[in-house]
Amino acid sequence: MNNAKTTVDKPYYGAHKPYLLSALAYCITLSLVFYQTVWSMVSIWVRSDTFAHGFLIAPITLWLIWTRKDELSLLPVSPENRALLPLAGAATLWLLGYAIDALVVQQLAFIGLLVSGLWVILGGSLTWGMAFPLAFLFLAVPMGEGLVPSLMEFTATFTVSLLKLTGIPVYREGLYFSLPSGNWSVVEACSGVRYLIASFTLGSLFAYLTYNSLLKRAVFIAASLLVPVFANGFRAYIIVMLGHLSNMKLATGVDHLIYGWVFFGLVMFILFSIGSIWRDKATEQVSAEENTQNGINKSPSFLKVFIAAILALLVAITGPLIALSVESRQLPVAQSAPEAPLGADGWLAMSEEAWTWKPLVHGTDGEINQSYQRNGATVSIYAGQFLSQSQGRELINSQNVFVAEKSKAWRVVSQSKVSINLQGKHVEVDTAVIKGAGQRLQVLRWYRLGEDYTANTYHAKLSSGLAKLNFLRRDAAYITLASPLPLTDDATQSMEVLQSFVDSMLPQIESSLDRVVEGVEPVEVPHG
Repeated sequence: MNNAKTTVDKPYYGAHKPYLLSALAYCITLSLVFYQTVWSMVSIWVRSDTFAHGFLIAPITLWLIWTRKDELSLLPVSPENRALLPLAGAATLWLLGYAIDALVVQQLAFIGLLVSGLWVILGGSLTWGMAFPLAFLFLAVPMGEGLVPSLMEFTATFTVSLLKLTGIPVYREGLYFSLPSGNWSVVEACSGVRYLIASFTLGSLFAYLTYNSLLKRAVFIAASLLVPVFANGFRAYIIVMLGHLSNMKLATGVDHLIYGWVFFGLVMFILFSIGSIWRDKATEQVSAEENTQNGINKSPSFLKVFIAAILALLVAITGPLIALSVESRQLPVAQSAPEAPLGADGWLAMSEEAWTWKPLVHGTDGEINQSYQRNGATVSIYAGQFLSQSQGRELINSQNVFVAEKSKAWRVVSQSKVSINLQGKHVEVDTAVIKGAGQRLQVLRWYRLGEDYTANTYHAKLSSGLAKLNFLRRDAAYITLASPLPLTDDATQSMEVLQSFVDSMLPQIESSLDRVVEGVEPVEVPHG
């Protein structure tokens, strides 16, 4: 699988024509059937600089295949029915992605359908000969944003550690830290995810074109993943040092982004220069006679190829067919919004909000946002209800967060997990300390799926998807509780207050949510 010389002067292409035409027809038809999935990728390429490289993936793939056309023409071709199994797996994955409203899963599954369908039509030998170019297609999928929170945390920790080693005093709160010269924060643009994606894409291509050894390729690709992560940490440290040493006159605006890309370009140049030292020489491939003896078919049956392509297409489109039947179901529409209970067990509803903070949640069908008091203790509850979920109106969404990234009023100081008792069940929920407006709040968050509880986003997504496919109860709620955190940062007292509130008020809140579900009326779902 490299740009090597072949011992064949006049390769024979005619044997592959029925297969190539069938494969081309399959790819075009598949793209038309899954046009929404394809468009979802293209639209992200258009609006996001991070994934703009997606436009280049298909042309590069075709170029990689074209450069090896002589070698590939010598490989035997024959429909491979065993490849229908991974094809069915990709179809199932797409259906799951549709059910849980996860575009990235649908997009990965589409590429899987494309590759495994070609495997069915062209057979194992030719598909394996194009293994890297076909695998390279997966890089067209705009994925990697899920790494942003972890990368931001790593960048903040790495930068603060280097600053302390330098001897500069630093005070850190979550992703925010203060130096004597000024304040800094790690935002999404500082995560380095752009560098990581760009490095992995370029590194994979460089490894394929430079090395014959699978071990060398694997090592270089691993380096292309690790180097940008640590390089981004050094980049952040250098930018902070420039700002600190210049009394916040340098690297505090758009110029620090320019410095970042210049630094990244230098790191990539060094990485590729070092990688070139172990460049492999091209090796000769097997001869035409050997391939002919291995069974190349110069007169394939067009009917056999046609049937293989139709069979592959039928398996591939099972997902959209099932999705159509699910979409034909009538969905509920609320006739009223959930109402906040007046109180219970001494907890009384306040006439005003105790604080201005509440989570940022999009696409709800109704909300409860109420503060309560009892014996001097204060708790606020937010419950965003979803009667059903669709793309852009999902319970689990990267835009549903404790605090907006650019919020000037509030910020997340820390996040972790804690176990609480919800209706007799011990559930591990998310907890965070949120600071702003002269207040520090202890916040809990979990999700209600029908009558089930979880704070695990994967469990919530999967449960919602299975309910959708099985025509079960689809309502869900995004629930948070907040209570003041003592100045001592001892969360024991605030956790006791929150648990007491849950014991007293959660049944009332759930009854209010359930009344909305019981009073909904189904309506026809528009298609198109």
